[in-house]
Parts: sequence; C-alpha cells; structure tokens
Amino acid sequence: MSIVKSNLLKQLANNFPSILNKDLKKSLNLVIDEIINGLSENKNVEIRGFGSMKTKIQKTRNGRNPKSGIKIKIPSRKTIKWKMSKDLFNTLNKN
Repeated sequence: MSIVKSNLLKQLANNFPSILNKDLKKSLNLVIDEIINGLSENKNVEIRGFGSMKTKIQKTRNGRNPKSGIKIKIPSRKTIKWKMSKDLFNTLNKN
C-alpha cells in the first residue's frame, strides 16, 4: 500500500480530532509548498528524523532514441538528491 496525500490527511484527522479537516489540509499543503519552494530556490531542505533534500544539476549528455536509434543530446536539468537520516536508516535496518 502506498501513502498518498488523502491517506495522510485521514491519519492526521484521526490523531487530531479537534482540528478541522480543512485546517489540516491547509497545514499539509503549506508544508509541501514550502518544501517545493525551498528546492526551487536551490535551498537545502532538512527534516530531522526523515532526511535531507537538495537540488542537483544533471549535466547535458548524449542519448539515443530507442525506437529509431538516432543519437540525441539530452539537455541539462535539475533533479533532487535525497539522503535519509540516520534515524530512518536505523529504523529500516533493524533486522
């Protein structure tokens, strides 16, 4: 089962029944938007106990169209590099 935003909102609503669902939704959207804005401004985003994210520029490279076999140049682009925290690593690797 994957974790999607709606399931996360349901879990928050179960844990905090005194807070309105629309307020929980606004809060979750605010957190996600701040992460996106920080990464789009090339800032590092760190969530203690979870991990850190930063943008990385992938260099221009040569590629090939798999259907036709024609060589093409793939332009540079931004990607996200994510590193998990030690707490998360230890939790995943308890066995």
